[in-house]
Amino acid sequence: ELDVASIPMDDAKSFEMLARGDGTGVFQLESEGMRDAMKKVRPTEFDDIVALVSLYRPGAMAYIPAYAKGKRDPGSVTFPDERLRPITEPTYGCVLYQEQLMEIAKRMAGFSPAEADDLRKAIGKKKRELMATMKAKFLEGMQASGNATKVANEMWSLMEAAADYSFNKSHAACYALIAYRTAYLKANFPAEYM
Repeated sequence: ELDVASIPMDDAKSFEMLARGDGTGVFQLESEGMRDAMKKVRPTEFDDIVALVSLYRPGAMAYIPAYAKGKRDPGSVTFPDERLRPITEPTYGCVLYQEQLMEIAKRMAGFSPAEADDLRKAIGKKKRELMATMKAKFLEGMQASGNATKVANEMWSLMEAAADYSFNKSHAACYALIAYRTAYLKANFPAEYM
């Protein structure tokens, strides 16, 4: 009997299997598109699985190549504004999680924590009408804090794209934990698991 809490989170065999795109039978990682994404990203740590769970969504899929490139070559990651570095460096310059959107709104557009959370809720619930009421404040705040108009518009575009479908990180991490544990079982006990 195996206690899933004792599964090591750094099992090389599991990550090698996933990096090959072998996710058949693995929670959240078995679709053809996700298997292709895993081959591009080549996960080597749990945070990569968390990112993949978030990346393989309509609002974020376009960032799979950028995340994969940044993972392979962190020096290639650029930031249109240095204030984005602490927010997006862990995800190779990509905005994957609702929490990152909130930080952008707070640090770069002058939103209060409550306003940033209202924006997150509007994004999470796909309430575009509510988002539209926040656009002017966001863009004004971005310009007031010294952002170029182009950067301000790019950041708002991120907000709109996230409303197509985005996760908060804790949700992605819960899915990723189940995904990793099922990958571990498949990689190490394939006959029993299947």
